[in-house]
Amino acid sequence: MLAKYSLSEEVAAGYVHLITYRNQTETAEELDVSRDTVNRYKNSFAEMSAEERLLLISAFAQDQLLDETTSEKQ
Repeated sequence: MLAKYSLSEEVAAGYVHLITYRNQTETAEELDVSRDTVNRYKNSFAEMSAEERLLLISAFAQDQLLDETTSEKQ
């Protein structure tokens, strides 16, 4: 699905995580990308169907939860 919108997994996951509590400029700085890139991701997410967004966001949330659970066990 990311390829359909020409998005990278790393930046998309970071975007989903950061944009919920940071503005576009702060998100760009945290991800070490330009504000234009963040804006492109915002527009791409807006183009997605609600189902596509939900699938993508839930997959990233699941990955983050698994990472946190794994690092707590170590």
